[in-house]
Amino acid sequence: MKNIRSCEWLNENIKRVHVFDAGIVSAGVKGAYCPQAIILGAKRFDIKDALCEPEAKLSSTMCGAQQFQAEMRQLGVNNTDTVIVYDDKGLFSAARAWWMFKSMGFDEVYVLDGGLVRWLELGLPTQAEYSQAKAIGDFVAHPKVGCFIDKHAVLNAIDDPNTLLLDARSYKRFTGEELEPRAGMISGHIPNSKSMHYASVLDESKCLKPISELHARLKALGAEDKSLQFSCGSGITACILAMIADECGYQDLAVYDGSWSEWGNAEHDLPIEVGEV
Repeated sequence: MKNIRSCEWLNENIKRVHVFDAGIVSAGVKGAYCPQAIILGAKRFDIKDALCEPEAKLSSTMCGAQQFQAEMRQLGVNNTDTVIVYDDKGLFSAARAWWMFKSMGFDEVYVLDGGLVRWLELGLPTQAEYSQAKAIGDFVAHPKVGCFIDKHAVLNAIDDPNTLLLDARSYKRFTGEELEPRAGMISGHIPNSKSMHYASVLDESKCLKPISELHARLKALGAEDKSLQFSCGSGITACILAMIADECGYQDLAVYDGSWSEWGNAEHDLPIEVGEV
């Protein structure tokens, strides 16, 4: 797989790559992020703070190119390096880190299949604290237009037959049967979007299901020959679907950064549907 690396592969190559823990606390869960363990040599990839737009109203808004570049240099990343990202839930927020790198023109970035869950199952080496960079890196950001989109781009494409928006939230959140974990959110989904819960792409070991199976799922949802947009609760798990689509050969991909945290906000007058699709 072009975007995925196994725990076995990482264990064999761990001295030749940068490893980043991109884990976050799930919506509705209080307290700071505190993983059970840290993979040997891993540094912290802080989506919610160091790599979030400082003035943004939403907690996971992608930072600008200068901020991203400066942070990657502080973390010791060079233009010629290889980066492996993971999280503590198997696959939850690691794909967000992957997409952030991709949006900045950096292609040598991969997601660890099964993440920390699989790493610990295999009994592979861990450490108690995050590693620190030994030297400043020379990373240069080359931002790509359209990797992250806003509500206006989504609104303008709602009735476009050549665009499909896939929602990574659970099906009951999508239909409005289940309340949102964030306060002040209206239940439902963006009109003409379709549900593809991120958890449904993982097997029992929290690793990705076979790509052939995921490819068939995207085709069944009508993704072929479409521009694809991805949404979720806050722009995190939407990136899992973007990664899968990229893995399956789709090219015109965009993540709605505000996602339901913005669209479903009761203060906004944006179109919302409920019920099954």
